[in-house]
Amino acid sequence: MPTFPTYRGELPPCLHPLNLGHYFWLAYWVCFRPTALKCYLYQADPELYWAMSDLNIFNSLRLPAYRNLYLMVPGVNLLLLALVSLPVVLAISWIQNTSVSFLDIAWSAVGVAVMGVFVVILTLINITLGGVNVASSVTLGVTLSVALGIVDGIADDVASGAAFGVAFGVAFSAFKEVGFLYAFKKVSVAFGVAVGAFSIAVGVLFGFLDSIAVGVALIIGTLRLLPFYPLQLVLALRSRFRGKHPVEWDELVILPLPGTQQLLTRRLQQNEKRGLRLVVDVLRNTFQGHYAQRALQAYLHSHSAPLHFFYTLVTCPDMNEYFFVPDIKRDLRLAPTNRAVLLNQLSGWGASLILSDEKLLSSVGLVWRLTWRRRDRRLTPLTQFAGMLDELLLQKKFPSEDFDLFPYRQIYDRLTDYPGGVEIANSFDAMAIFLSYNHLSALPAAAKVVEKLQLHRISLETAIRPTVITALTRLKEIGAEIATYQDATTRANKQAALLRATDALDKLDEYVVAEVVAPEQTILRRLLGQWRKLVSEAGGEEGRAQISGPVPNPYIAGNPVIGDLFVGREDIMGELEELWTKPGQCPSVVLYGHRRMGKSSILQNLGDRFGAQTVIIDFNMQRVGNIASTGELFHALALELYDSLPPAGQQELGEPQEESFTTRNPYNTLNRFLKQLDGLRGEGRFIITLDEFELLEEKIEQQRLEPNLLDYWRGLIHTYPWWIMAFAGLHNLEEMRRDYWHPLYSSVKAIPVSFLSPKAALRLITQPSPDFDIDYDPEAIERIINLTNGQAYLIQHICHALVTRFNRQTFEEGREGKRRFTLEDVETVINAPEFYRDGNAYFHGVWDQAEKSQPEGQLKILEKLSSAEMSLPELVEETALTEQQVLQALTALKNHDVIEQRGDNFVYRVKLMRRWVARRTARL
Repeated sequence: MPTFPTYRGELPPCLHPLNLGHYFWLAYWVCFRPTALKCYLYQADPELYWAMSDLNIFNSLRLPAYRNLYLMVPGVNLLLLALVSLPVVLAISWIQNTSVSFLDIAWSAVGVAVMGVFVVILTLINITLGGVNVASSVTLGVTLSVALGIVDGIADDVASGAAFGVAFGVAFSAFKEVGFLYAFKKVSVAFGVAVGAFSIAVGVLFGFLDSIAVGVALIIGTLRLLPFYPLQLVLALRSRFRGKHPVEWDELVILPLPGTQQLLTRRLQQNEKRGLRLVVDVLRNTFQGHYAQRALQAYLHSHSAPLHFFYTLVTCPDMNEYFFVPDIKRDLRLAPTNRAVLLNQLSGWGASLILSDEKLLSSVGLVWRLTWRRRDRRLTPLTQFAGMLDELLLQKKFPSEDFDLFPYRQIYDRLTDYPGGVEIANSFDAMAIFLSYNHLSALPAAAKVVEKLQLHRISLETAIRPTVITALTRLKEIGAEIATYQDATTRANKQAALLRATDALDKLDEYVVAEVVAPEQTILRRLLGQWRKLVSEAGGEEGRAQISGPVPNPYIAGNPVIGDLFVGREDIMGELEELWTKPGQCPSVVLYGHRRMGKSSILQNLGDRFGAQTVIIDFNMQRVGNIASTGELFHALALELYDSLPPAGQQELGEPQEESFTTRNPYNTLNRFLKQLDGLRGEGRFIITLDEFELLEEKIEQQRLEPNLLDYWRGLIHTYPWWIMAFAGLHNLEEMRRDYWHPLYSSVKAIPVSFLSPKAALRLITQPSPDFDIDYDPEAIERIINLTNGQAYLIQHICHALVTRFNRQTFEEGREGKRRFTLEDVETVINAPEFYRDGNAYFHGVWDQAEKSQPEGQLKILEKLSSAEMSLPELVEETALTEQQVLQALTALKNHDVIEQRGDNFVYRVKLMRRWVARRTARL
């Protein structure tokens, strides 16, 4: 999106009527740089700037920037009278040897002030009824007040006619676009000259001119010559040695000034980007535009690396501004950018971007045609390439189904003699070939195209457009994935290749949007969209070929997830691998987190991650059964270890007998068993996974197990390097306050198991199994993650319900639909009554832990937060608990991943949990 033009200089945020310097500033804007006035008003309030009608003037009165501008109009009138009109009157009076009454001048000043008030009223009327931009109305009002004030003050001598003509001519020629009612909203500089000529006739009528000299003076004044041109001529000559050339500070120079083209060329050579900004400023002046065009052409053709210059122009942020200052929002669709205008000027294809149809027929178009012969109209490969970029930047042809880059080949093929020309030609050739691929079977040929054009050999450090080369090279990889798809024989492998190709296309599209600039960005995005459509169609065909029965539901809600269905938790699995793959003593761990967080799934999927020498012993406390003593527990553990041995090891060790553990000291018996096992294990080691370890505390409280059991296990961890224990349970270490837990604390590493990351949650939703072939809308995915906050069980529960519903509708009810889950599907599932009933294992588990654990008050907080988020003082008031009690309860709930603090308020981490509590509270 192009940006609003920026003023070349410091712009005050608000003019002030008591600041004398601001009057000079405003007078300078009116006479020499009207663009600044528009920038000033846009800076004050962009929305109000675009306002055109509906009495928006009343909104402008509340803004100091606008209000102060209205108040300063009479003062600026007086300033212009003193600086421009009066000196001319006095000069002409001196030439005619006549005298001017200072009383008349005083009356003239009064008249100007009165006219200033009238101008403010005129401005309000223009804006309210005609929908005219404020800047245009004010500038017009200033000029009218100056002219009419002079006529009012000096109406009886010849000098008055001169003053009238000079004032009208100078003022009207000062504005490229002047607003006076809607029909005359766009009046050019040349029209100002025409109005100035009309003022001559009026001046003759009022002043009774009888001297040809005075008539000449009026004409000169009308063309801004008498007051400004002689001075600007001197300044232009002086600028060759010091100071600024007039075209650098006057947007409205009409007649030629010496050194203009040389100045622009010099600025381009000194600083290319700043020079381009000055060229753009001069191009806006139709009378001086041919100088800028010639300087630009000369600089391009003398440049040592002209193609690099093109892409400097394309990538420079200043070149993305609108060339003209837009007056109304409708202009935003039509106004060209600086970049497009400069390329247009370099191409020599005409003035279609600078001049609209109506301007081509106006006096501005006349001026442009008069200066046409003075423009550089050479035709070279560089000017043709500029025209090509200009046409591509317009983006008018891209939506066409038959868009083709090959017609431009005769242009970019002629660039090979310039530095970097081979890169430009080959890259455009590659894009043209890739755009011609209309069938999926053609995509694998991309690799040969990249190699044939040697794009992969272009150094990215010296390339003109390294990002384009990178993008084209990556298309080679996508073509390779399509080749894999064509060679695959199973549906799973075919879909996997298409999925990788789709993912690569999406990532490449993100790269192109972020790194590549137009027009190559637009071409590449069209190309990627075309390829993505081919890949998507192939994926749809694969899916349709397999719709023969209900979709196997890959989502598992409740039981541990194992094998290919176990998705996510790469961070925890990676940490365990790092801990347990090193030689020597390895630390034992405790995995802790809320119910249904995936702790059991992590233990169940340790599997073969640690090599054949590592044996995983699944010692689940629930599966052990209703043990009555420590001896029975040790015997069950010894049996698990015995069963993990090969037959030869079992025969040599002998099956452990229960009576030896229950009738003797169980610690000594297990020690003897482990010593024998140590002699048989060789290089192997054991990882004993103990799930739901909080049951140990329950059995110790029931006096079925001895408290020193945990101290004994600590001793085993330190005695045998091959003995590793992995505990998993609800509690974190800070909550295990019994003395018998303390010995174990120093021997294990605590690893929290919390919510899935957004990336892992996305993978679990969209890729629960290799053969899953139902898609999700992005809004549906976002909704699931937002409701669950990445809680693995709830994600599985929602998605399981979606697949079940899909199978029921498709194969039981016979309602065929898209193999795609939408936001509406998600809402239907989570609002069904059975959803919360079937998910009660999680919801009630969270509630039960809050009810049974310390400190008290957690349930009250959960009930209050289910209706709205609250701050600490609000919770204290609503729950009738003390602040200390609320803080303690909040700490426990935060540790259990139930709530979190956002700013000053506390909220549920899982929105579905909040809904469940709200439903439960409503039923009570």
